[in-house]
Amino acid sequence: MLIKKINDYLLPDWQISDLRQTNWPKLYQRGIKVALLDLDNTLAPHGSNSGDDYSRAVIEAVKQAGIVPVLLTNAKDDRGQQFARSSGMAFEGSAGKPGTKGIERIKQRYDVTSREIVLVGDQIFTDVWAGKRAGVYVLKVEQLSRSEIITVKLKRILERLLIRKSLYNNLEDISLTKDSI
Repeated sequence: MLIKKINDYLLPDWQISDLRQTNWPKLYQRGIKVALLDLDNTLAPHGSNSGDDYSRAVIEAVKQAGIVPVLLTNAKDDRGQQFARSSGMAFEGSAGKPGTKGIERIKQRYDVTSREIVLVGDQIFTDVWAGKRAGVYVLKVEQLSRSEIITVKLKRILERLLIRKSLYNNLEDISLTKDSI
């Protein structure tokens, strides 16, 4: 029973290794209007202040699908704002993940329901948990870089101990296929 409850809060709706391979139009067809994108090791390596080719490609694909990209980060506001501005996307700082206050502010700002939002991130104990607590869809991406602060490295060890990777085999495929291109 406890394991089921843990999985309810820590298992994403989708998992992908590279956000450039996400079928964003499929998410739009599902009713997704806003994509909350994490910064560190999701859109860019930890500590980045500006977008690179990877993040620009992801943000452009989200926009092309008709979804509004919003940077939702626990990073310091000045760095988050700088990254969002350089990447051409909206910003919501002081996210407080795994809390839900940042997500709730986005729902109000864009007048959307929880089921019209997807939260995209690389960490189970911040991104996935926050999304599940808020009732939004969650897309977990593999971390971009192994370079991280020690607290995140410790959380990754705990993630590996708690989450059975075999559960990810049952998640719906959200990647681009030749049929969807």
